[in-house]
Amino acid sequence: MLEDAAYETDVALGEGVTCFHDAFEPGTVTGSQDGRPVAPLMGDFTDYDGGFTYMDLGPASFFLAYPDHAVMYLFVPREAQRTDMEIVWLVNGDAREGEDYDLARLTWMWDVTSIADKRIIDHNQRGVNSRYYEPGPYLPMEYQAQNFVEWYLDQLRDPQGA
Repeated sequence: MLEDAAYETDVALGEGVTCFHDAFEPGTVTGSQDGRPVAPLMGDFTDYDGGFTYMDLGPASFFLAYPDHAVMYLFVPREAQRTDMEIVWLVNGDAREGEDYDLARLTWMWDVTSIADKRIIDHNQRGVNSRYYEPGPYLPMEYQAQNFVEWYLDQLRDPQGA
């Protein structure tokens, strides 16, 4: 993983971008339950390269690219206590469901992960909504959230961003 990957705010867009390529454990070639291929290779790939590429754009848009498929997920705030999550899986444009890939195998990892994440988020929100909740400082691992909140508050103070 790139050690210097960080949330860099683009002044014009007000968005942060993180991008890195990381390696899989030996024996894993893609992001699937068993680490084995789930779809035909995409793009210019002629073989599995032993890793995956991750990118986020801002605090709510994420993209994972494997040699045989990609996953995009977007969090869409709807109101103070409600956010929708949209997930899109991509495969080679010529691939046909049921013939070249099995939809359940393709979607397994992020389906399971999203369900687990929702449970954690719901529990956290109940705690935040509690009359006993007191905000504390951000942890070092929460630097992206902290940077986004600081940027957002700056925008509220000066809508022109000047």
